[in-house]
Amino acid sequence: MTHNENISFLLETNEPINNNNIDDYLQEINEQIYQDDDDDLAIPKIINYNENYTVKELLLICDYYGISKELKSNKCNKEMIIHFLVDFETNLMNTQIVLKRQSMWFYINELKNDKFMKKYVLW
Repeated sequence: MTHNENISFLLETNEPINNNNIDDYLQEINEQIYQDDDDDLAIPKIINYNENYTVKELLLICDYYGISKELKSNKCNKEMIIHFLVDFETNLMNTQIVLKRQSMWFYINELKNDKFMKKYVLW
């Protein structure tokens, strides 16, 4: 014999739901997260970009993210580009595109290091 019970509840609040409050709350959470972890995440990225990438390569990454126009129009130097890029990549809202870009760069490098496939990679 099976016995099915339905459970229901009602949550009431006196405060109206306001999307701006939710956005503010999420922003506050992000700021708290980055306040603790920002240096731990950013410093290795800054060092890596500074030592291993040219301005042209950094702008290519920014172009992939769709953020290169702002940097080019402001005539940013390498250090400014790196900080802008690291800020973008450490923002949780951009995690998906950052992971996809890192995967694509990995695949490009794999193709470039293959004896047969490297002739097909233009970059």
